[in-house]
Amino acid sequence: MSESLHPVHPTTAAPTEAAVVWLFDPWRERPRAAWGGAAASLALCALVVAARLPFVFATALCVAVIASFSPVVTPVACRVDRDGVARRGLFGWERRAWASVARLERVHGGLLASPFASPHVLDRTRALLLPLPASRRDALRIAAESFRGRHGR
Repeated sequence: MSESLHPVHPTTAAPTEAAVVWLFDPWRERPRAAWGGAAASLALCALVVAARLPFVFATALCVAVIASFSPVVTPVACRVDRDGVARRGLFGWERRAWASVARLERVHGGLLASPFASPHVLDRTRALLLPLPASRRDALRIAAESFRGRHGR
């Protein structure tokens, strides 16, 4: 069989012309934080229900609570390819084209794709964080940076 007929392993550490793809599972990487986030979201939803708010309002608050804790408990699929960087979480894909990435910086636990050339106060809301699994952090970082070198600015 040809190489293209075999399924692609979800984590690659060497850039190919297709993409560098990996999965970050917070339950495996940071189990205490994941359990804490799950417990906190459950406790806050219980408080909302105990307040006996109207159903629609209580549901909206619980969804907001769960969404705010989703980065801590939801696995994330990350992708770096010739078009840019992308991350798929609980609410779908979030993408940044290389033209809009001025800085690809190594931060605690991952890579930050920022539209600003230097650290900026809006990095928290405008940048895209790509969490890296600890076991392959250096290899994935090098692969992502080499992809940017070939396709980015």
